[in-house]
Amino acid sequence: MMDASRSSAEKVPAVTVGGHFERVAAVYESLRTTDEAPVRAIGQFLPDRPVTGLDTGCGTGRYSRLLRALLPEGSRLAASDVSAAMLAQLKAGNHGHAREVVPLLAAAEELPLRTASLDLVTAFNCVHHFDLGRFLTAAARVLQPGGQLFIYTRTPQQNARTIWGRYFPGFTEHEQRLHSEAALRDAIRATSGLKLAGTQTFKLPRSSTAERLRAQAEGRHYSTFSMYTPQELRASITTFLARLPNPEVYWVDEHLLVMASGEPPQPGPA
Repeated sequence: MMDASRSSAEKVPAVTVGGHFERVAAVYESLRTTDEAPVRAIGQFLPDRPVTGLDTGCGTGRYSRLLRALLPEGSRLAASDVSAAMLAQLKAGNHGHAREVVPLLAAAEELPLRTASLDLVTAFNCVHHFDLGRFLTAAARVLQPGGQLFIYTRTPQQNARTIWGRYFPGFTEHEQRLHSEAALRDAIRATSGLKLAGTQTFKLPRSSTAERLRAQAEGRHYSTFSMYTPQELRASITTFLARLPNPEVYWVDEHLLVMASGEPPQPGPA
Protein backbone atom coordinates (compact mmCIF):
# COMPACT_ATOMS: atom_id res chain seq x y z
CA MET A 1 0.00 0.00 0.00
CA MET A 2 1.28 3.49 -0.82
CA ASP A 3 2.58 5.54 2.09
CA ALA A 4 0.27 8.54 2.53
CA SER A 5 3.28 10.69 3.45
CA ARG A 6 4.78 10.47 -0.03
CA SER A 7 5.09 13.76 -1.87
CA SER A 8 3.00 14.33 -4.98
CA ALA A 9 6.12 13.80 -7.12
CA GLU A 10 6.48 10.32 -5.70
CA LYS A 11 2.89 9.19 -6.14
CA VAL A 12 1.91 6.62 -8.73
CA PRO A 13 0.64 8.57 -11.76
CA ALA A 14 -3.15 8.40 -12.13
CA VAL A 15 -2.91 6.73 -15.54
CA THR A 16 -5.93 4.96 -16.96
CA VAL A 17 -5.55 2.08 -19.41
CA GLY A 18 -6.56 4.38 -22.24
CA GLY A 19 -4.25 7.12 -20.97
CA HIS A 20 -1.25 4.79 -20.82
CA PHE A 21 -1.73 3.63 -24.39
CA GLU A 22 -2.38 7.16 -25.65
CA ARG A 23 1.03 8.08 -24.26
CA VAL A 24 2.99 5.15 -25.74
CA ALA A 25 1.11 4.77 -29.04
CA ALA A 26 3.77 6.31 -31.29
CA VAL A 27 6.55 4.02 -30.01
CA TYR A 28 4.49 0.98 -29.02
CA GLU A 29 5.44 -1.31 -31.89
CA SER A 30 9.15 -0.61 -31.37
CA LEU A 31 8.85 -1.65 -27.71
CA ARG A 32 6.75 -4.78 -27.96
CA THR A 33 7.35 -8.29 -29.31
CA THR A 34 4.74 -9.75 -31.68
CA ASP A 35 4.31 -13.54 -31.66
CA GLU A 36 3.32 -15.14 -34.96
CA ALA A 37 2.89 -18.66 -33.53
CA PRO A 38 -0.54 -18.12 -31.94
CA VAL A 39 -1.85 -16.41 -35.07
CA ARG A 40 -0.76 -19.37 -37.19
CA ALA A 41 -2.42 -21.71 -34.67
CA ILE A 42 -5.68 -19.75 -34.89
CA GLY A 43 -5.52 -19.99 -38.67
CA GLN A 44 -5.63 -23.78 -38.44
CA PHE A 45 -9.03 -23.62 -36.72
CA LEU A 46 -10.69 -21.21 -39.17
CA PRO A 47 -13.13 -22.40 -41.84
CA ASP A 48 -12.02 -22.48 -45.47
CA ARG A 49 -14.36 -19.65 -46.47
CA PRO A 50 -14.56 -15.89 -46.00
CA VAL A 51 -15.14 -14.91 -42.38
CA THR A 52 -16.13 -11.76 -40.54
CA GLY A 53 -14.07 -11.09 -37.44
CA LEU A 54 -13.11 -8.63 -34.73
CA ASP A 55 -9.77 -8.22 -32.93
CA THR A 56 -10.56 -6.60 -29.58
CA GLY A 57 -8.06 -4.50 -27.63
CA CYS A 58 -6.05 -4.29 -30.84
CA GLY A 59 -3.69 -1.46 -29.93
CA THR A 60 -1.71 -0.45 -33.02
CA GLY A 61 -2.95 -3.52 -34.89
CA ARG A 62 0.18 -5.67 -34.62
CA TYR A 63 -1.81 -8.87 -34.32
CA SER A 64 -4.74 -7.59 -36.38
CA ARG A 65 -2.56 -7.27 -39.48
CA LEU A 66 -1.05 -10.74 -39.02
CA LEU A 67 -4.52 -12.21 -38.57
CA ARG A 68 -5.95 -10.37 -41.57
CA ALA A 69 -3.15 -11.67 -43.80
CA LEU A 70 -4.09 -15.30 -43.20
CA LEU A 71 -7.87 -14.95 -43.46
CA PRO A 72 -9.42 -16.35 -46.65
CA GLU A 73 -9.98 -13.98 -49.55
CA GLY A 74 -13.20 -12.02 -49.11
CA SER A 75 -12.96 -11.95 -45.31
CA ARG A 76 -13.58 -8.81 -43.28
CA LEU A 77 -11.74 -7.89 -40.08
CA ALA A 78 -12.39 -4.97 -37.74
CA ALA A 79 -10.14 -4.08 -34.82
CA SER A 80 -11.40 -2.30 -31.72
CA ASP A 81 -9.66 -0.34 -28.99
CA VAL A 82 -10.47 2.39 -26.46
CA SER A 83 -7.41 4.43 -27.52
CA ALA A 84 -7.88 6.75 -30.49
CA ALA A 85 -4.09 7.24 -30.68
CA MET A 86 -3.51 3.50 -31.00
CA LEU A 87 -6.17 3.22 -33.70
CA ALA A 88 -4.53 6.10 -35.58
CA GLN A 89 -1.34 4.02 -35.69
CA LEU A 90 -3.33 1.04 -36.96
CA LYS A 91 -4.91 3.14 -39.70
CA ALA A 92 -1.51 4.49 -40.76
CA GLY A 93 -0.20 0.93 -40.90
CA ASN A 94 -2.86 -0.05 -43.45
CA HIS A 95 -0.99 2.02 -46.09
CA GLY A 96 -4.17 2.12 -48.17
CA HIS A 97 -4.06 -1.63 -48.85
CA ALA A 98 -7.27 -3.28 -50.04
CA ARG A 99 -6.91 -6.02 -47.39
CA GLU A 100 -7.03 -3.44 -44.62
CA VAL A 101 -8.18 -3.78 -41.05
CA VAL A 102 -11.12 -1.52 -40.17
CA PRO A 103 -10.52 0.46 -36.94
CA LEU A 104 -13.34 0.67 -34.41
CA LEU A 105 -13.24 2.92 -31.34
CA ALA A 106 -15.06 0.83 -28.75
CA ALA A 107 -14.65 -0.86 -25.40
CA ALA A 108 -14.38 -4.64 -25.50
CA GLU A 109 -17.25 -4.92 -23.03
CA GLU A 110 -19.62 -2.78 -25.15
CA LEU A 111 -19.21 -3.87 -28.76
CA PRO A 112 -21.40 -1.79 -31.12
CA LEU A 113 -22.07 -4.74 -33.43
CA ARG A 114 -25.13 -6.76 -34.33
CA THR A 115 -25.97 -9.90 -32.39
CA ALA A 116 -24.65 -13.10 -34.02
CA SER A 117 -22.81 -11.12 -36.69
CA LEU A 118 -19.26 -12.49 -36.33
CA ASP A 119 -17.44 -15.74 -37.09
CA LEU A 120 -14.38 -14.78 -35.07
CA VAL A 121 -13.39 -12.71 -32.02
CA THR A 122 -9.79 -12.44 -30.82
CA ALA A 123 -7.99 -10.79 -27.92
CA PHE A 124 -4.19 -10.72 -27.93
CA ASN A 125 -2.40 -9.81 -24.68
CA CYS A 126 -5.20 -7.50 -23.59
CA VAL A 127 -7.89 -9.44 -21.71
CA HIS A 128 -6.39 -8.40 -18.35
CA HIS A 129 -7.43 -4.82 -19.23
CA PHE A 130 -11.08 -5.87 -19.60
CA ASP A 131 -13.85 -6.65 -17.20
CA LEU A 132 -13.65 -10.37 -17.95
CA GLY A 133 -17.28 -11.32 -17.37
CA ARG A 134 -18.65 -8.40 -19.37
CA PHE A 135 -16.21 -9.01 -22.22
CA LEU A 136 -17.14 -12.68 -22.47
CA THR A 137 -20.83 -11.77 -22.45
CA ALA A 138 -20.24 -9.24 -25.23
CA ALA A 139 -18.24 -11.77 -27.27
CA ALA A 140 -20.94 -14.41 -26.83
CA ARG A 141 -23.57 -11.96 -28.07
CA VAL A 142 -21.79 -10.97 -31.28
CA LEU A 143 -20.59 -14.48 -32.20
CA GLN A 144 -22.68 -16.63 -34.47
CA PRO A 145 -23.45 -20.16 -33.25
CA GLY A 146 -20.26 -22.05 -34.02
CA GLY A 147 -18.24 -18.82 -34.15
CA GLN A 148 -14.89 -18.86 -32.40
CA LEU A 149 -13.31 -16.86 -29.59
CA PHE A 150 -9.53 -16.89 -29.07
CA ILE A 151 -7.87 -15.26 -26.06
CA TYR A 152 -4.06 -15.06 -26.08
CA THR A 153 -2.74 -14.05 -22.68
CA ARG A 154 -0.29 -14.70 -19.90
CA THR A 155 -1.22 -16.20 -16.54
CA PRO A 156 0.22 -14.92 -13.23
CA GLN A 157 2.35 -18.06 -13.03
CA GLN A 158 3.74 -17.51 -16.52
CA ASN A 159 4.32 -13.84 -15.75
CA ALA A 160 6.46 -14.74 -12.74
CA ARG A 161 8.75 -16.80 -14.98
CA THR A 162 9.46 -14.00 -17.48
CA ILE A 163 12.71 -12.03 -17.45
CA TRP A 164 10.74 -9.26 -15.72
CA GLY A 165 9.12 -11.52 -13.16
CA ARG A 166 12.46 -13.09 -12.25
CA TYR A 167 14.64 -9.99 -12.04
CA PHE A 168 12.59 -6.77 -11.98
CA PRO A 169 11.76 -5.67 -8.41
CA GLY A 170 8.06 -5.76 -7.61
CA PHE A 171 6.93 -6.72 -11.11
CA THR A 172 4.69 -9.62 -10.11
CA GLU A 173 3.45 -7.78 -7.03
CA HIS A 174 2.40 -4.75 -9.08
CA GLU A 175 0.77 -6.84 -11.80
CA GLN A 176 -2.39 -8.24 -10.22
CA ARG A 177 -4.71 -8.08 -13.25
CA LEU A 178 -3.76 -11.35 -14.98
CA HIS A 179 -6.14 -14.32 -14.86
CA SER A 180 -5.13 -17.90 -14.11
CA GLU A 181 -6.00 -20.62 -16.60
CA ALA A 182 -8.54 -22.00 -14.15
CA ALA A 183 -10.19 -18.58 -13.78
CA LEU A 184 -10.46 -18.17 -17.54
CA ARG A 185 -11.92 -21.64 -17.97
CA ASP A 186 -14.44 -21.05 -15.19
CA ALA A 187 -15.45 -17.66 -16.57
CA ILE A 188 -16.12 -19.11 -20.02
CA ARG A 189 -18.14 -21.99 -18.58
CA ALA A 190 -20.19 -19.46 -16.62
CA THR A 191 -20.98 -17.36 -19.71
CA SER A 192 -24.23 -18.12 -21.46
CA GLY A 193 -23.67 -18.64 -25.17
CA LEU A 194 -20.05 -19.80 -24.91
CA LYS A 195 -18.55 -23.28 -24.75
CA LEU A 196 -14.95 -23.93 -23.75
CA ALA A 197 -13.10 -25.61 -26.63
CA GLY A 198 -9.64 -25.99 -25.11
CA THR A 199 -6.34 -24.31 -24.30
CA GLN A 200 -2.85 -24.37 -25.74
CA THR A 201 0.41 -23.25 -24.15
CA PHE A 202 3.13 -21.54 -26.19
CA LYS A 203 6.78 -21.48 -25.11
CA LEU A 204 8.68 -18.86 -27.07
CA PRO A 205 12.48 -18.44 -26.89
CA ARG A 206 13.56 -14.84 -26.32
CA SER A 207 16.86 -12.99 -26.34
CA SER A 208 17.71 -9.38 -25.63
CA THR A 209 20.39 -7.06 -24.35
CA ALA A 210 20.48 -5.14 -21.10
CA GLU A 211 20.24 -1.86 -23.03
CA ARG A 212 17.20 -3.01 -24.98
CA LEU A 213 15.50 -4.13 -21.77
CA ARG A 214 16.34 -0.82 -20.14
CA ALA A 215 14.73 1.04 -23.05
CA GLN A 216 11.61 -1.10 -22.78
CA ALA A 217 11.24 -0.44 -19.06
CA GLU A 218 11.92 3.29 -19.43
CA GLY A 219 9.39 3.39 -22.28
CA ARG A 220 6.86 1.53 -20.08
CA HIS A 221 6.31 -1.11 -22.77
CA TYR A 222 4.17 -2.97 -20.24
CA SER A 223 1.41 -0.98 -18.59
CA THR A 224 2.63 -2.63 -15.38
CA PHE A 225 5.45 -0.09 -15.28
CA SER A 226 2.90 2.73 -15.06
CA MET A 227 1.99 1.37 -11.62
CA TYR A 228 5.40 2.42 -10.27
CA THR A 229 6.16 5.89 -8.98
CA PRO A 230 8.80 7.64 -11.12
CA GLN A 231 11.38 7.30 -8.35
CA GLU A 232 10.50 3.65 -7.75
CA LEU A 233 10.74 2.85 -11.45
CA ARG A 234 14.19 4.45 -11.76
CA ALA A 235 15.47 2.52 -8.74
CA SER A 236 13.91 -0.72 -9.95
CA ILE A 237 15.52 -0.39 -13.38
CA THR A 238 18.93 0.05 -11.74
CA THR A 239 18.40 -3.04 -9.58
CA PHE A 240 17.04 -5.02 -12.54
CA LEU A 241 20.11 -4.31 -14.67
CA ALA A 242 22.42 -5.26 -11.81
CA ARG A 243 20.58 -8.58 -11.35
CA LEU A 244 20.81 -9.66 -15.01
CA PRO A 245 23.31 -12.53 -15.34
CA ASN A 246 24.85 -11.19 -18.57
CA PRO A 247 24.68 -8.15 -20.88
CA GLU A 248 22.91 -10.44 -23.37
CA VAL A 249 20.23 -12.65 -21.86
CA TYR A 250 18.11 -15.58 -23.03
CA TRP A 251 14.85 -16.89 -21.61
CA VAL A 252 11.57 -18.54 -22.57
CA ASP A 253 8.28 -16.65 -22.45
CA GLU A 254 5.09 -18.64 -21.93
CA HIS A 255 1.61 -17.67 -23.09
CA LEU A 256 -1.79 -19.32 -23.03
CA LEU A 257 -4.27 -19.51 -25.90
CA VAL A 258 -7.84 -20.09 -24.69
CA MET A 259 -10.40 -21.21 -27.27
CA ALA A 260 -14.18 -21.08 -27.02
CA SER A 261 -17.09 -21.36 -29.43
CA GLY A 262 -20.45 -19.65 -29.69
CA GLU A 263 -23.53 -21.65 -28.85
CA PRO A 264 -27.17 -21.08 -29.85
CA PRO A 265 -29.26 -19.37 -27.18
CA GLN A 266 -30.84 -21.78 -24.76
CA PRO A 267 -34.63 -22.04 -25.16
CA GLY A 268 -36.61 -20.44 -22.40
CA PRO A 269 -39.26 -22.21 -20.33
CA ALA A 270 -42.38 -23.25 -22.20
